[in-house]
Amino acid sequence: MEVKPTTGLKVTCTPTKEAIFGEDGVEVKKASIAAGRQRAGVLTGRTLAGFAEVEMATLDGKKHWYPTEEMLTDKGEKVVEEEIAIEEAADDGEESAVEEDAE
Repeated sequence: MEVKPTTGLKVTCTPTKEAIFGEDGVEVKKASIAAGRQRAGVLTGRTLAGFAEVEMATLDGKKHWYPTEEMLTDKGEKVVEEEIAIEEAADDGEESAVEEDAE
């Protein structure tokens, strides 16, 4: 069974990579977590491009961004991010005509 990453969902992470968000953008680094309780975390409900934010209280008490594909719930269910399609508005050409008049 598959589960969406929702706030408060307990997960076990076995990440090979971690997303680090900084002032200059996003960096994906190699992640290594030793076996044991450190792998347990709680999802914050925030997701982005295949990564989910996990509060790792047993590891270091901080929030980390791990790939959703490398997470299982405490019941062994796979965590999957919901994909939302974004539709583009139809371009009717009015906007480009206004820009030309302004020049």
